[in-house]
Order: sequence, then C-alpha cells, then structure tokens
Amino acid sequence: MKKQTLLLFLLFATAAFAQKGSWGEFPLIPTKTSAARKASANKIKGTPAYEKALRVYERLREARGDYRYPVPTFYLTQKETVAEMNYSENAIYLGEKAFHVCESFGPQSEAAIAFLLGHELTHYYEKHAWKDNFAVENKSLNLSTQIDALYRDMLETAGTPELRTKLLRFDSLSRQIEGASMELQSDYLGGFLAYSAGYGAFDQGDELIRRLYREFGLPDNLPGYISRNEREEMSRRSALKMKDLADIFEMANLLSAAEEYESAYRYYRKVLVEYQSRELYNNVGAAAMMHAMKKYMNANELKFRYPIQIDLEMASSRGPQEDSIRIQLLRQAIQHFDAAISLDPNYAPAYLNKACALALLGDRTRAFYFADVEARSASKGAYANNLDKVEILLGILDAGLNTPEGTAKAQAHFKSAAATDLSGLAAYNMAVLNGTPLPAAPPDPGSNKFFDEESIDGQEVSSMLYPEDDKMLPIDELFTFYENTRQSKNSRLYFNRLSGNLNILFLSTVSGYTGATARGVKIGQKRADIENKYGLAARTILTPTGSIMAYPDILFMLQGEVMESWVLVKK
Repeated sequence: MKKQTLLLFLLFATAAFAQKGSWGEFPLIPTKTSAARKASANKIKGTPAYEKALRVYERLREARGDYRYPVPTFYLTQKETVAEMNYSENAIYLGEKAFHVCESFGPQSEAAIAFLLGHELTHYYEKHAWKDNFAVENKSLNLSTQIDALYRDMLETAGTPELRTKLLRFDSLSRQIEGASMELQSDYLGGFLAYSAGYGAFDQGDELIRRLYREFGLPDNLPGYISRNEREEMSRRSALKMKDLADIFEMANLLSAAEEYESAYRYYRKVLVEYQSRELYNNVGAAAMMHAMKKYMNANELKFRYPIQIDLEMASSRGPQEDSIRIQLLRQAIQHFDAAISLDPNYAPAYLNKACALALLGDRTRAFYFADVEARSASKGAYANNLDKVEILLGILDAGLNTPEGTAKAQAHFKSAAATDLSGLAAYNMAVLNGTPLPAAPPDPGSNKFFDEESIDGQEVSSMLYPEDDKMLPIDELFTFYENTRQSKNSRLYFNRLSGNLNILFLSTVSGYTGATARGVKIGQKRADIENKYGLAARTILTPTGSIMAYPDILFMLQGEVMESWVLVKK
C-alpha cells in the first residue's frame, strides 16, 4: 500500500513539475531547431510547393469542419523542421525539406503531406497543449508552488545519488510517455482526418518517418524522445487502428446504401466516439431519422418524399410504443444535427435535415423557420444545390395545412424546385399534391434472378451461407463487424451480425480488379455508363470521396463521377 501511495505521489509530482517546461510547439519528430520560434522571416509563399501543400491543408480543414475556434494559419517554411503546431501564433508549419520528402512518395505525395498536416491539426483540435499552458499560466497557484517545492526538496534530500538519478529519470520518462500518447493519438486521428478528406488510408507513415530521419540527419536515439524504431512502430500501430475506424465508417455507408438504417446508426455512433466532425454528426442524425421513418412511420404520414438522399420504404401502422421510439429517434437526430451546426454554423445540410426532423415531429413552426431562414441562408457557395431541397420541404409543410391557400403555396414551392431539382422529388410531390399519376419509376435494372448471377472473381454472394472472417470488431451489445481480408485476391468480404446471426453481407471488389459485372461495367467507367446498363439508381448516398449508386443487390462506389469499385449485397 505504501508503495502504491508513493508511486501515485511521484506521478502527480513529476507531472506537475514537468509542466513548467511548456514547449508551445508540437513537432512530429524533434529536429535541431524549431521552425515556429524564428520562422517569420523564412515563410514561403507563391511557389508550386506552397500551393500544393496549401490545397492539402484546406481539404483537411474542410473535412474536419470544426469552426468553433480560429483555424490555424498554414505556412511553408525554409527552417529545419518537419511539421509543427505553434500555439503562440496559432499556426501550422510544414518544412520545405519535409515537403520534398513527401514528394518522394510519388502518386501518394499528397497523402503523405496530409499525414503530416493532419497530425498537427489533431494536436490542435484535441487540445494537446491545454495542460502545458494551464500549468505555465497558473504556476503561481499555492498548490502548484507547494508541489514544485516538495518535488525539489525530494531531489535535494535524496539519500543517495542513485535515488536522485532515478527521480530525474522518472521525471524524464513520464514526459516521454505523455508525449508519446499524444503522438499516437495524432497519428491515429490525423490519419482518419486525411482519409475522410479523400486521401485514402495512408499506411506508410513508418516509412515516411524513416525517410525524414535520414533526410534531417537525425540519430536513431535522441535525448528526451522515444527512439526512431519506437516512433515507427507507433505509426504502424496507429495505421492499423485507423484502418479499423475507416472500415467501420465504410460499413456504415454501405449499410445506409442498403437501407439498413438502424445498423448504420450504430456504426456511425461507434466512429463518433473516437472522431467528431460536422459530416459525421450529420450522418448519425440522418441515419436515426431514416430508421424512424422506415420502421416507425406509416404510409399516410409519409405520402410526400422528404428532401434527403435516401428514398424511404413505407411502413404499416404502428402502436403507441413505436410512436414513442419514433419520437425519441427524431429527437436524437435533432441533437446530432445541432452538434454539426455547433461545429460549423454555415453547414447547410444540417439545417435542412433538422427542419425535416422537426417536420416529422409535427413542429411546423420551427421546421418552417429552419428551412426558410437558416437552411436558405446557409445554402450558398458549395451548398447552393440545397435551395431546391429547401423549396421541396417548404412545399411539404404548406401542403400539410390542408387549406386552399396552403395547397397553392405548396404548388408554387414544388414548381420552383422542379426547375433545378435532379432528384425527381419535386415532380413526385407535385403529383401527390395534385392527385395526378406519379412520375414513371426508374428503368427496371433487372430481375432478382439476374442479380443472383452477379459475381466477383467467379464467386456469388448467394453461395456464402457461413462466411469466414479473420477480423472482428465489436460495435455495441447487439452488432459486430466482421471482415474476411483473404476472401480472394480480387475481393473483400464484410458482414454484420446481429446478436450472433448474419444480418447483411457485402462482397466488394478491390482496387485494380479488371473483371466486369454481369452487364459488362468495369472499374474506371463513368456514372453514365452504369446508368446506360442498369438504369437510374433509386438511391444515391454521398461519401467523403464521392457517392454510392444503389441498385437491388448491387452498389457502385464512385470517386467523383468514376466508378472505383462495386459491391454485391446479400440480406
């Protein structure tokens, strides 16, 4: 017991004492000088290197979507540094020499730059300097001065030189452990930030660190810092952990595309525990809203189609308990949309989705305000295509008045939206309002039998009764994610189990697969080629890098307008 008490005291005392030496900067790896201390005269602007690095930085900043605090300014510098977050200037520095090391990764050079800058942005957003700064700014507190004096007294009165050396060593190691934990988190979450910005799962962080050590002429072992081998191993571990998070996020997108909204909601929440962004909060809220609409609302309540990305499956009438669950899910959705808005007050999709949720709750007054005022005001620039969706929702709200005046206003809103609406929602809702025949459905993509014949590398999902896995990630008390990464050289197998039973399975192509679908579509072809063979997609789901075109039993994953993979679905 005495040993435990002494250990706890030493941990507290050395941690408090260690905070007196605040850095003010967080370097990815330590270099001979700090860029941030004397960098103002060595900032580089207007060069191709600066413009390229700035583009990467701005994509990362936009992907994070957190504007609660001033976003750090980016600088490229000639100083001898890799990358640093400087809190005194609220700036992130990337060394020119480090930029050229990233260039050595060729096609993955931007991903390497994103790895370095995402790492530094994570230091900022995770507030890694808070404890340092707090200790420095409050060093005059009575408690701080007592601990400081007591620790110094322990050093001065140590019975032997050996004990004094051990105490100093303990202090040094405690600092290294704390620093290493922040570096590991920044590698991990910074890597996911780069992934969410569209740079893929960069898994060469260890090789990047090795090249940086070589380029900067650093020894493998530096005083007060973990060894190069340990730093590389940290990067490898964080890459594996980041890949797990990315797999869960990708599975959530697939589940949304397959209309498995409850599962998608739980998968998105799993990611949200580790990583927060406006898009993720919005996705969690949208999945909760879709789940409520699909399972707990009836056809009469959903005769109009709301301006959201995924079409709805109408449900039969429900009882009081289901009504309570529906209300709870919609309120949870609103909380998530509010969280997205708190990160970025100009994020139009969250305002529109919140208005949809309020409309589904029957709160017409607030729904109208968030659509007509907040969503409309935010729908500019990158979100200008939301304006027709605003008109659609306003039309639904006016139609709900069930008065001649409301009907006339709804017709005007739907007519206004139809001029630019590519989703067909305005035309569909106008037909419902007027009682006229509904617009023709998208061309039939084929019979169920046809889709049963879809295969990847000669394998059909219908034959996978008992899929094998080599990777398992618990999601919550009900759902578990599985993956078979050894399925074949041309495919990957994901599946979800609900309380131990197979719930849904996805068989996906991998990068470079040269085979074709049953109707002759290959990786690298465009959206128009897919629509020519399969007809219009009934549902389109946005992803960090493009979109998912959803058909019965098959999903096409697009990077921009180009198909990069497809996925077979078995429920």
